[in-house]
Amino acid sequence: MYSAILLAGYNNKKAVEKYSRIVERDYGEHFIETGYKPLHEFSVKTNGVLVRKPLIQFTLEVLVYDEMISEIIIVGHTGQLKERLSAYLRTVEKKIIFVEQNDDIPQRILSEFKIDIRETPKDSVGGNLIKGFCASMAYRNKSHALFVASDSPMTTLDYINRFLEKCSPYIKEMGILLPAVYTNPQKDKLGRPPLLLVNDTDVEIPEKKDRFGRNGFRLSSVMMGNPYLIDVNMINVMYSLRKAINPKTQLRIFRICREVGYPGIYTRYFIKKNLTLKQCEAICSAFFRGKFHVVPMHDIKSTYDFDGTEKEYLEINRMLGE
Repeated sequence: MYSAILLAGYNNKKAVEKYSRIVERDYGEHFIETGYKPLHEFSVKTNGVLVRKPLIQFTLEVLVYDEMISEIIIVGHTGQLKERLSAYLRTVEKKIIFVEQNDDIPQRILSEFKIDIRETPKDSVGGNLIKGFCASMAYRNKSHALFVASDSPMTTLDYINRFLEKCSPYIKEMGILLPAVYTNPQKDKLGRPPLLLVNDTDVEIPEKKDRFGRNGFRLSSVMMGNPYLIDVNMINVMYSLRKAINPKTQLRIFRICREVGYPGIYTRYFIKKNLTLKQCEAICSAFFRGKFHVVPMHDIKSTYDFDGTEKEYLEINRMLGE
């Protein structure tokens, strides 16, 4: 059984406004989320009736029901979460621990994981991840935990358990195991283009390829990780690179890859168009200074997360109501 770290942190207003400008400028999307995103409500059809739930509750219910999960650590704005989820939490028997996003990272943890607070501020994704991990049994056992984002309401029990099963043969040696959800090379229902890579693993992918022989891949809301086996300070840097369509982000990816010994990534991806999954594993392993493994999987709905745009909200609401 595993500890699950449910990440429900959210940026301050200034950071959200900056991100919204990037989304509207580079993606042409209208950004609508101005509050605490994990509590943004969506409608879902249950027994033929539409009911409304906060975004985080969709994933929380899956983790509560999952027999492979022994405990759930929720990292975010504790007061707001407890108040909004109080009715549901009264029905839950599984162990749930809340960790406040704005709490400092304890000095002993900073020392143990050699954390630089300039790279890993207390309320950042990396800060939340390590605080959640250190509140879990996984920390006490120095073992892997399941890290789950709270913004993907279509992540299912089946998807999580298939991922855990596929991780099992590699879990002792890998610092990070990340699902790569395969799809066709076109944009998804939310209008987002996939990452296009050559599949050089032994996993057969039953999807169309582009004319360069590449499959489409997208990230989902889950990851297996053991912070003892990686450089924790790299988490925020990697997270900041997720919007790779931004020209500034592309340049930063190029510079980072050059620094870790892979200077040809731009040519491989944009010109030769032959970057492979295993090459990405090698680059990420060098980047995190620990072994990184990609797990090809199906289930495109698991990648439909709510970033805060109007288009995402309308489309996800529609799919949940079907």
